[in-house]
Amino acid sequence: MNKSPFVCSKKPYALAAIAVGMLMVTSCADTYDGGDTFKSDVRNAQLASPAEGDITITPNTNGDQMTISWPVVYGAGGYELSLYDLSDESTPLVKDTIDGCSLTASREEDVNYKLVIRTLGNKNLNNSDATTATEKLFNSFEASFAAIPEGDLNAYFASHPIPEDSVGKNLNFDLVPGGHYTVSGILDFGKFTVTLRTSSKSNNATITYTSGGGLATCSGFKAKYITFECGESTQAVLALSAEPSPDILDADHNNHYQIKDPVLFLGCVINNVNRYFMFDNKVKYCVKNFSIANTLVKFTPDDKMSSSAYFQIYDGGGFINDFTATNSTFWSATSNPVQYFIRYNNSGRCDRAGYLTNSINLKSCTFYNIAYSGQMANHSGFDGRNTSNYDITNNIFVDCGNGQVPRRLTGRINTSAVNNWGYNTYWYNGAPETEGFSTNTYDLSNNALQTDPAFVDAANGNFTPTGAEQVARKTGDPRWWN
Repeated sequence: MNKSPFVCSKKPYALAAIAVGMLMVTSCADTYDGGDTFKSDVRNAQLASPAEGDITITPNTNGDQMTISWPVVYGAGGYELSLYDLSDESTPLVKDTIDGCSLTASREEDVNYKLVIRTLGNKNLNNSDATTATEKLFNSFEASFAAIPEGDLNAYFASHPIPEDSVGKNLNFDLVPGGHYTVSGILDFGKFTVTLRTSSKSNNATITYTSGGGLATCSGFKAKYITFECGESTQAVLALSAEPSPDILDADHNNHYQIKDPVLFLGCVINNVNRYFMFDNKVKYCVKNFSIANTLVKFTPDDKMSSSAYFQIYDGGGFINDFTATNSTFWSATSNPVQYFIRYNNSGRCDRAGYLTNSINLKSCTFYNIAYSGQMANHSGFDGRNTSNYDITNNIFVDCGNGQVPRRLTGRINTSAVNNWGYNTYWYNGAPETEGFSTNTYDLSNNALQTDPAFVDAANGNFTPTGAEQVARKTGDPRWWN
């Protein structure tokens, strides 16, 4: 167990945590005398743990981190703290001793958490440990707006229109675990920020797109723990509204229609996507933040995709400012050519929509037969700028992007920007990819894996790697290691 000093002391150190990727930040927990030391008037005392009601949990704006804080217990030598996901209490997310009164930890949506905290004594002051720890139960579930019975979603929303005064609120619509739903036409949520979620994380509801069926929005949107069956439709999985609300037009930033609330697919299975995953409907949009996590996407492109992209935010003049895919699999089950995985308009870049940076982040994902003879990305507005950041780590790319994956993901890079690459596999036509490595200009890590991932049965959608280096590092989508 690691003992961590005060962050506000003269020599701060990083706080260790057990969970990989768990970030924690401490703040000062006792009185400061104006010199170089902290002092307390509490001596010879039996200390108590912070009261449950005094512990506060505050998520950040993106919802992927939370700050847990508690009042100072004067005379304490620190705090013994554990954080658990109640679905697996055998493995704490955090277990540490903290000299401080707050920490910032990773946060996942729709989780029941338990915090256990105990005040530790201070031998120098002859103060004793608290005899009992305080437990606090909390969760990251957002309240439900409505529960939708099985049936056609177009019919449901036609008979249950979203109230006009709901603009700006996140509306959570719960689907029946294991339930069956259809989308019988374009279901456009327009200016309303909607979350469709199965009320169980382990028993997805299924939404089937019938002929001409698809979802659309010009606001934030989340789909969580849903299986989408798209094979009957040629519409996008999620289109951006053909007629956006005038309220989101940003005249100060090149007349982009701004979608500032997050767009997210989490814990989904998306089958048989014949055309676009996302399409801008030839309208000038800027999507501030698109994320897809723990999701499996099977593309079955038809012969209309030879000059298009799965993420086609191009025709109207727009782009996605920050694109993030984590712990997900993307694969194409047909040989029909698709020109791009991601395509933005040549004018699309952060400053033209009022932002300071833009990014593409692909982390622990598996890609198979994506844009086989095309390009993984086309976004010349991003290229070569110190505001264009890339985080491309622990991915497996097999038969993708015409053997030019790093080159096309970044275009030109700027050494002043964030370019984080590590332990990716680029395997094309039976050999390691060489484009972008001989001149050391794209993937600068010098640690790309060189063994054939040798998927168990790629043709039938089993992307469990058997390659030695991939097995050693457990790269790609983690679902294939479970």
